Amino acid sequence: MENKTKPNKNKQNYGPVSAILTTLAIYFGAQIIAGVFIGLFLYLTGKTSNEITDLVSNSVSVGFSFILIAEILSLWFLWSFLKYRKISFGEIGIKKPSFENILYAVPAYMVYFIILLITFTLVQNLSGIDTDQEQQIGFESASGLLPLTMVFIALVILPALVEEIMIRGFLYSGLVKKYSKKIAAVTASLIFAAAHLQLGGGEPPLWIAAIDTFILSIVLIYLRERTGNIWAGVAVHMIKNSFAFISLFILKLI
Repeated sequence: MENKTKPNKNKQNYGPVSAILTTLAIYFGAQIIAGVFIGLFLYLTGKTSNEITDLVSNSVSVGFSFILIAEILSLWFLWSFLKYRKISFGEIGIKKPSFENILYAVPAYMVYFIILLITFTLVQNLSGIDTDQEQQIGFESASGLLPLTMVFIALVILPALVEEIMIRGFLYSGLVKKYSKKIAAVTASLIFAAAHLQLGGGEPPLWIAAIDTFILSIVLIYLRERTGNIWAGVAVHMIKNSFAFISLFILKLI
């Protein structure tokens, strides 16, 4: 008699709990492994603990390497999870982009920026949140073509791509399987915003960055629903990061 094995449904899909726990595990795990790898590499090349601390804080190449390794690990961990659960890329919004989809990027960015300005004005007038608190992104010593190119890749291209795949792609897709689109959008955006609070650095929580990224995430999830894929969101994210890059690193050279 033929032995028919029933498929394991747990391997074929995922839901809100799996989406949240996997996202958090990938986020923290990739950064921890990247940090250990960078520290071990510098130690094996003869650097002292003080030299390692200084390089991690001030070296453009070390900072770039950390981000690159962490993002590659994030994508690899996610790919492994999708493969294990037999989830297609299309299910999390990674589909063939179209030019029409990308056309949404500019007006969507304008909508995000207008909402952000209104929100910041209200926050300044109605709360005690410091809207002038600066986000610590590193790379303060970057100058010259090669270092600035590394900074551009690390701060503009990689985060826009990986964060859209992870948050508006994987996480949101898992949440919306059980919850309404509104609840899924708010939940995914709150998690995304919390990741930008910069906790643990000795500074007060960066609430203004959390508000910014929450608003951005809501707009990007709308684009995900509107277009059926993540690519318009990737484009908006890159536009936002590009303006920040120009403001922080290019205009100071003029």
